[in-house]
Amino acid sequence: MVRHTVADVYIVYSSRDPLAAAAAAHLAALLRPRWTVFWDDMIVGDFVEAIEREMPIAGCVIPIWSPAARNSESVRDELALARKLNKDMVPVRVEACNAPYAYGQLSTVELLDWNGDSDHGGFKQLVRKLASVVPARAPAPRASGFADVTLPAMFLSVSSHETHLKPIEAVRALRVFNAKTVLVSAYDLLPERRHRGIVRELTRLRKQGAVVLVDSGNYEAYRRGDSTWTAASFKTALEGIPHDYAFSFDVLRPSKSPTVAVREILAAVARDAQATTKPVIPIVHAPKKSNGNYDLDHIPSMIREIADQLGPPLIAIPERELGPGLVASARTVRRIRAALDTLPFYQPIHLLGTGNPWSIAILAAAGADSFDGLEWCRVVADDVTRRLYHFQQFDFFAYQARVASSPVTAAAMDDDLVDFAGKVAFHNLDVLTRFAAELQTGAASNRLEALVRELLGRENATQLANQIPDLFA
Repeated sequence: MVRHTVADVYIVYSSRDPLAAAAAAHLAALLRPRWTVFWDDMIVGDFVEAIEREMPIAGCVIPIWSPAARNSESVRDELALARKLNKDMVPVRVEACNAPYAYGQLSTVELLDWNGDSDHGGFKQLVRKLASVVPARAPAPRASGFADVTLPAMFLSVSSHETHLKPIEAVRALRVFNAKTVLVSAYDLLPERRHRGIVRELTRLRKQGAVVLVDSGNYEAYRRGDSTWTAASFKTALEGIPHDYAFSFDVLRPSKSPTVAVREILAAVARDAQATTKPVIPIVHAPKKSNGNYDLDHIPSMIREIADQLGPPLIAIPERELGPGLVASARTVRRIRAALDTLPFYQPIHLLGTGNPWSIAILAAAGADSFDGLEWCRVVADDVTRRLYHFQQFDFFAYQARVASSPVTAAAMDDDLVDFAGKVAFHNLDVLTRFAAELQTGAASNRLEALVRELLGRENATQLANQIPDLFA
């Protein structure tokens, strides 16, 4: 069943005016903690159909006056519909111009010199006006579709590709450590390469209270150049595997049409739901442009549409497809979160392949909720700086493992049956588990900004704040 948004605020503007478009984006980002917001950046499919669906159920309308708006037929049509529906209008002016004919009598908020600053006098006036028309809502808390998972969450990944532990060794280590969130690749669970003890270990993990998530296996297949790995292989791999959730078998090359791409992803989830009795989590991939870069223009609206139709426990997207660099990735997550926050429920975002603590903290602050990574069995984590180092450099951090919070980690250091790779893995598990707990505490107490600043240091944190001014808005 499709659920539709009831937007508190509906923004009308001319997309031909860059200044008005920027103002609309700023308004959507700044208002969403207190009101649900609808604007055309979130539309997937037919614009007219979306407008006719959303305008009648909107609480009020914010028209953005600009010269382009005066001459825009679409703006006039939307305002005419709003007036016909007796919607309250709270206009703002971003460029020197008169209001369109028949709307000049409306009291207008002046944002002529506004750059998106929430302390601007005009913006504060707008907030006061909106509050008198539509009661402000409390921000939606981070909520999990998992019964026993607190967000933000880190899933410790298991894979046969370029790690220092075989899948059975990794699962056994996670079971001994009593890990609570585990991701295991379906690629390694195919009967002909499945270790005979892995089912027993996964069963024991779940009995200990762990949540087991099965990945599609496409990462390993791609890295190995294995073209034989298909959705049918994925289905076979799932048979007899103890798990709580499964990612869908990815649509790796989605259509460049957002509407078609959404249909492809929904169809993949429906197909894979036949392979398991557990919830299937959609994965969204960004289409590629002709220059090889990812096209992210419609990703927020696509993810919102999928969430609106499925309401899944998570919606996943690979971190590498969010943009070139961490700042660009955080900006994309902010856009996705802004789109999802217009829904009448909280939709968690999962970032595939994100195991670096610095990246996790920043992307969690941007609005992501769940992460998975292989770093715990690939590198060495410094418990002091939370930076990652080469696996062979564990000798410099062994002293941290000897005084670890986890008795399992401390005991492993003096156990001759635990080899070098095992000692490193248990050390990393101790560091990352405590980091995850700090992340959850920071999110629950609304102190993620303090966590990020402490993690990055003053200079790096200032640079980040300058590049993403609304990161902690």
